[in-house]
Amino acid sequence: MKIKGVVFDFNGTLFWDTHLQNDSWDRFLEKYHFSLSAEEKKKYIHGINAKDTFEYLFKRELDDSEVHRLTEEKEVIYRSMCLEHGMQLAPGAEQLIRFLTESGIALAIATASAKNNVDFFIQHFPLLNYFKREHIIYNDGVMRGKPHPDLFNKAIAAIETKAEETLIFEDSHAGVESAIRSGAGKVIIVNSAKAVYDGFSCQQITHFDEVDRDLFV
Repeated sequence: MKIKGVVFDFNGTLFWDTHLQNDSWDRFLEKYHFSLSAEEKKKYIHGINAKDTFEYLFKRELDDSEVHRLTEEKEVIYRSMCLEHGMQLAPGAEQLIRFLTESGIALAIATASAKNNVDFFIQHFPLLNYFKREHIIYNDGVMRGKPHPDLFNKAIAAIETKAEETLIFEDSHAGVESAIRSGAGKVIIVNSAKAVYDGFSCQQITHFDEVDRDLFV
């Protein structure tokens, strides 16, 4: 079956920012005197929505205003680091996206990022050249976060493809699980941080040039 739709995660997938995410989280955690192991970060931070992360850190239920305040506090640090280090899409990403657009493949983004970060990405990347604004699905504070499939399900519904005809690109462990649980016909792991993906049999790439164009034509 040919792929008719593609959904990209963003952080660590289209934008290789894992080191910036780690550094900004470390600075935030240090302020609040938290110390997390690499395994805890993988399980409770990367690809996870903010409410789940902060409730794990603070060991209590947080209301929406607290989650928003803490999220923005951390993301101000992150966005500052992005601007300091420079911002560019992942290797080969724009070329692949251009090919998919020219081939009539429906495209979406599904990210655990909050709206303020999505607006920041739209400002600094040419995303709206390729993605309709309504096809950039983000954490609205209502949907369950990854590893639940909600974000990907909403993205697939937005581009009106069947799950089994959709390819998802992901990098985080929680995101890969989420993509698989969405029923996507194919999941490709973008190994942007030289991680180990034990337990997943999905294809792995380190450059978007490695994606087989014959999947789409």
